Amino acid sequence: MSAWDRRENALAITCALVRFGVCCYRAVHQAIIVDEATTWNRFASGPWRKLFGRYDANNHILSSVLIKASVTLGHLSPFTLRLPSLIAGLAFTLGVFWLLRRISSVPVRWAAFGLVALHPLLMDFSIVARGYSISLAFFVWGLYYCLEKRYWIAGVLLGLAIAANLSILVPVIALVVLRRSVTLLLLVILVGGAVNYPSLRRAHRDDFYIGYSDLNTAVASFTFTSLHARPDYYGISILGDKERTGWIGVIGLPVFLIAAAALSWRQPFYLQLFTITLFGLILARWLFGINYPADRTCLYFVILGALAWAVAGDCPKNPYARAVWLLPAIFVLIQFSTQLQMHYFQFWRNEADDGIIAQIIEKACEGKPGNSMSISASWIHQPTLEFYRQYRRIHALKPVGRLEPPPLAGFDFYVLSGEDIDRAKQTSLHPLFTNLDIDVILLGP
Repeated sequence: MSAWDRRENALAITCALVRFGVCCYRAVHQAIIVDEATTWNRFASGPWRKLFGRYDANNHILSSVLIKASVTLGHLSPFTLRLPSLIAGLAFTLGVFWLLRRISSVPVRWAAFGLVALHPLLMDFSIVARGYSISLAFFVWGLYYCLEKRYWIAGVLLGLAIAANLSILVPVIALVVLRRSVTLLLLVILVGGAVNYPSLRRAHRDDFYIGYSDLNTAVASFTFTSLHARPDYYGISILGDKERTGWIGVIGLPVFLIAAAALSWRQPFYLQLFTITLFGLILARWLFGINYPADRTCLYFVILGALAWAVAGDCPKNPYARAVWLLPAIFVLIQFSTQLQMHYFQFWRNEADDGIIAQIIEKACEGKPGNSMSISASWIHQPTLEFYRQYRRIHALKPVGRLEPPPLAGFDFYVLSGEDIDRAKQTSLHPLFTNLDIDVILLGP
């Protein structure tokens, strides 16, 4: 390894660590969200065997196991809850760069690395206590060892990727098809099946409902949520509104596939992996009626797309051709940089102040007898408030149950969003905290 390679590797590790540090800061300071709290309240806080019960979209099994282990070894807190995702975010970021070391063009290599490192959804899910980043980390390193033809290691890693999140199943199948290794196939089935089988054998078809019935809608939605992660600041103005951005994705996908195929026909592996994965999703929709993935459930396309784009951009030896290929990526990198923020997660902005609300309630409960205070909450806040009741050890507070619709009398606190806020206007309850920008209020009698 040359001195330049060592310096570049050190720089990539430094960038990944800086990203990891930002994610850790957000993990400590951002409020727990409904999905994380539901995973903890319903699965990870119970006995170990509960993790392997009936399949549920909130129970990414390997992720829940790691969350429970993290909290057991430490103590219950937002950081320990999110620690497995944080470590996985660092791991898949480094894994992507290790895959990109095969790219000879330095600008192309670093542009592709930046697209993955700065993607707003990948940043969010490198923090949130779900199985997405864990699954991506195992998948990326499984892909790396597949290319190294070390199929024993790759098979175990890819099986663990499926165990962390079932949404990675289609690209794993595509990778097995491309490598045509019996060892790889058997280990993926053995490891992934061993972890998932106890819950999947009790699953129903209706449990797999998340997603879109139309491919164009799925592509448009993913493009918009990738480029416009901040509703308060759209960034580069020419991207426009949701409809215009959606058309960028719908038109851009076939253009990208055709252009990448024309450039990388001698090195088609990543493009083949991307295309077979896309075809697999279409086939699953056609044969089994399974919805196309929705945003967070197809984050692997960011990584596969960045790798396929990098290989295609590395093929032309003409510097002007490479410069033209780089332009869209630079444009997207600038847009990604305008969407970074430290206050909320894109899909759960309504819960951004639940930590503050929990602090207000904790202070109001000081000195009160055990189980003497109660909360009525809109469904989206109920799991998070129950988490904070446990985490902050608010002994005066009764367990926060889910009531539909939340009662507006007979409780000490009311945490409301959406239509429940309009209902509360007809009462004499007075506000203790209000943030209508994210549609949440805390009321008292």
